Amino acid sequence: MQGLSRVELRSRDVGGHQPRSVAGIETPHTLDEVRALVRQAAAAKRRLYPVSTGRNWGMGSAMPVTDDNVVVDLGGMNRIRSLDLEAGYAVIEPGVTQAQLAAVLRDTPWMLNVTASCADTSVIGNALDRGDGCVRSRVHDVAGLEAVLADGSVVTTGGLDSAGRYHGRVAGPDLTQAFVQHNLGVVTAMAVSLVPRPQTIGLVHGRLPRGQAGAALGAVTGFLRGGNPADGLMRIRELSLAPSHGDWTLPAGVDPSLFTVLGTLLGSDATVELAEELLRKSLVGVEGAEALRVVDAAEIGPDDPMYARALMAQGVPTCLGVHHALGVTSCDQIDEGAMGFLALLPLMPMDAAKTDQIIAALQTAVDAHTTALMAEWNLVGRHLANGVMQIFFDRGTPSGAHRAHQLRSDGSALLRGHGCAIYRSDIDHAAAAVWSETSTAGLGMLHRIKTALDPDGLISPGRYGA
Repeated sequence: MQGLSRVELRSRDVGGHQPRSVAGIETPHTLDEVRALVRQAAAAKRRLYPVSTGRNWGMGSAMPVTDDNVVVDLGGMNRIRSLDLEAGYAVIEPGVTQAQLAAVLRDTPWMLNVTASCADTSVIGNALDRGDGCVRSRVHDVAGLEAVLADGSVVTTGGLDSAGRYHGRVAGPDLTQAFVQHNLGVVTAMAVSLVPRPQTIGLVHGRLPRGQAGAALGAVTGFLRGGNPADGLMRIRELSLAPSHGDWTLPAGVDPSLFTVLGTLLGSDATVELAEELLRKSLVGVEGAEALRVVDAAEIGPDDPMYARALMAQGVPTCLGVHHALGVTSCDQIDEGAMGFLALLPLMPMDAAKTDQIIAALQTAVDAHTTALMAEWNLVGRHLANGVMQIFFDRGTPSGAHRAHQLRSDGSALLRGHGCAIYRSDIDHAAAAVWSETSTAGLGMLHRIKTALDPDGLISPGRYGA
């Protein structure tokens, strides 16, 4: 175990999950050090749990799924190995943060698909756990990988070669996606697909009455399925479900009577203008939609409440939103802060009537546990949306964490009952999320792959069920 590290400082995670015992902390800085560490662990039968920067807030932060793991903090592996400004790829290590990569891309023809989490989160960690950016789901940013297997050998996928150069997808099977939400090895580098910097970035924003949530979702779905000429991700978010009584909490300034339509439209001036016209036509008949605005993100100043969103739409990560929501002035305070936070992440239908039914059912659960929830739909495609259910609680209230965890558990069961499978899980439910939605044959295949690559189960035991 090597000295004090930030992982130890985060052992009390913001989600208030059941504590895990940790057998030690290791902080490798190079590929060779990771290989040596894995070989030593294999010889000593020590279990390893790698984290990138450990900022997996609401889902366990830097804590392992099971007890007695050696946490492998990869934050010191923070090199940008290569940057291809012709093809639009960066090859980076796990410790490379959003802020670091975005700074290198400034004044280039490319930008990062920024997520709404803080600027110091790992690009690799979030992408491999299927986070969402402002332009698309980040799983589509994962072009190729380098990983250390349990025997210390190194594999590369997707056209990433051993010298750290990315060539594009080459002939033969591509195992890149096998390492998404995986425990097959320790990922030490990733080829990231960048976003062409467009002529115009239109920021879509509107606050609508809560009762219009299903109608708005259906209208935006119609816009996407009809053919959005621009790039970018549309969201229905900040739909807050507050109990009728109790000591519940929500971020400051949240109005439970409203929700937000938010999105980005990227392209040429003409493309963004056409996309705005089509979006407005789709929203005709949705109460309050006439107040929707589409503003050039580059023209939004620091005094505008939408400034943080405008930065992220332009590929500039910021911590402003996270700090405001959780009442902190530094991201290092989040795991020790006064406000607790859990995340429940289901796949959601894009149908208006089903959406209203699910909201009503969630409201019942919120009332039963006297704990507030804030829902978001990330419309990452034309078929299903990635849901983000944020559950907030006061960590100073004795029963606050218990009620929040009960709401997440009951909410998960309720959502599954409405056909909403979990697409990304926390450390307490990662195995169950896989087992509940995977066939027996599929589970058997996962087991055989894991056993072949890691016969002693040394790497990330319990992560996503394998």
